[in-house]
Amino acid sequence: MKIGIPKEMANSEYRIGMTPLGVKQMTEAGHQVFVCSGAGLYSGINDQQYRDAGAFILEDSARVYSNSDIIVKVKPPIDDEFGWIQEKQIIFSYILPERHQELCNHFIEKKVTAFGYESVEDQHGGKPLLAPMSEIAGKMAVLVGSKFLQTNYGGKGLMLGCMSGIAPAVVVIIGAGTAAQGAAFIATGLGCNVTILNRRLARLKALEQRFGRNAAYLTLSHENLLKSISRADLVINTVDQMGEKETHLISRAMLKEMKQGAVIVDVACDKNGAIETSMPTTHKDPIYVIDDIVHCAIPNLPGAVPQTSTLALTEATLPYILKLANQGYKKSVLNDTGLRKGLCFYEGCLLNKKAAENFGLDYSSFESSFLHIEE
Repeated sequence: MKIGIPKEMANSEYRIGMTPLGVKQMTEAGHQVFVCSGAGLYSGINDQQYRDAGAFILEDSARVYSNSDIIVKVKPPIDDEFGWIQEKQIIFSYILPERHQELCNHFIEKKVTAFGYESVEDQHGGKPLLAPMSEIAGKMAVLVGSKFLQTNYGGKGLMLGCMSGIAPAVVVIIGAGTAAQGAAFIATGLGCNVTILNRRLARLKALEQRFGRNAAYLTLSHENLLKSISRADLVINTVDQMGEKETHLISRAMLKEMKQGAVIVDVACDKNGAIETSMPTTHKDPIYVIDDIVHCAIPNLPGAVPQTSTLALTEATLPYILKLANQGYKKSVLNDTGLRKGLCFYEGCLLNKKAAENFGLDYSSFESSFLHIEE
């Protein structure tokens, strides 16, 4: 199979979809790999390293797309890439179809088969391709939040961490998944006063076993949340409501109960979702202020540390890429139910129910679309 690794086109995205080690394993398995020239530089990888691993270096991403059966990347394709996608091509990356209407329309038109990293599951129901980036995003949320607490960014002028004779900063983490655990790891390590809120008590107990008395663990009720954010210096939200816009965990009215100059870092980056005032920002323009509260909602936080992120992502994705290339995608999804969970487009059929509901598109189950194609 011919595998393409284009340069990422999304704003401030510096990761790449595969390391030279991954390329070497693919070529040793008999596959051809095409890499866009310069695509790995920010991840600390030059073209010669990819050549040494057996890759063909092409001068631009358009040629990578035109020469490849399967495209392996990090972020969903953007408008500039839509014209390069080939009929019935396979895309393996983060997809998030419920947020990208134009992507859905184009994938349907081009009869694309696409696997979303965010939905692939392991045998225990975990998200092995989402987890490493979620952990990095959670850890970075504390670090960028600390930066934006500085007065020159509109923050209250507070440094996170322990200082003798001074009460520690208060960090509130909403959610108890992988990103929340990453945030708690850094915040407790700095000696902050940490509170974690989540609806599921079992998840809170799991975090309590890990962090012990270094944090407080509360059920995610309106009363607990309001009380917590009113004393918070930094709020980190990791809850993605997946397009549920009618209710918010933190409404705009609740901002008035927060301290002036406090910071909200929304890892979920769901516009007008869990945080009513949340809207995506970028690494180049990372913050905005509403009602004296600094907001940051960078969708690709791990993109700012590409040397770490690329290594972690390839470690997770490579076994699945090998499976797709060696077995073909049809046999792969039949044999691996966890990989099948990530299948969001199947030769142009949309298999993501939330995306179909959001954009008024036809939804197909895996069973119905597969049978239709086989006929």
